[in-house]
Amino acid sequence: MKTIDLQAAHRGELGKTGSKALRNSNMIPCVVYFNSEATHIKVEYLALHKVLYSSETYLVNIHVDGQTPFQAIVKKADFHPVTDRMSHVEFQRVVADQKVEVALPINLTGVAVGVTKGGKLMQKLRKIKVRGFVQDLPSSVDINVSAMDLGGNILVKDVPFEGVDVTSPKTASVASVEIPRSLRSQMTKGG
Repeated sequence: MKTIDLQAAHRGELGKTGSKALRNSNMIPCVVYFNSEATHIKVEYLALHKVLYSSETYLVNIHVDGQTPFQAIVKKADFHPVTDRMSHVEFQRVVADQKVEVALPINLTGVAVGVTKGGKLMQKLRKIKVRGFVQDLPSSVDINVSAMDLGGNILVKDVPFEGVDVTSPKTASVASVEIPRSLRSQMTKGG
């Protein structure tokens, strides 16, 4: 899993007015959870933008007010419903000997055989939830779809994983090659 550094500072004022003032000054209110404690911090918008708007999952080294940095992963991010600007981020602090659950982004690679025959590749699942030790987690899941024919389907159970447990439903469809209606009618007339 790739790492990225974030500079943060403790939040003094909590609540709605404090959070709104932070957002107006281009800072994002954040919370770091570890066991039963919560630490309230603030991070610059652009620094968080690199972490959240990426096709990979990052292990974040958070430096708070010059203290010893700690590692965390993004658990949840909230966005404004109209402007789609991030409004709050929750981190989960990680320790090397504890398993964490994270949603890994899926990247489809290759050109499916069914697409060359006129089918349409449909990605049904964007992320797969897995549980494992931080050092065993990949940044993303790359799935080669070049062997998929018309009507082909890849399920979560078909994706190989090493060192992690998949918590997403095993029968969930990751990607499929759909047969367009015009091609389906040609197949029935010709067959």
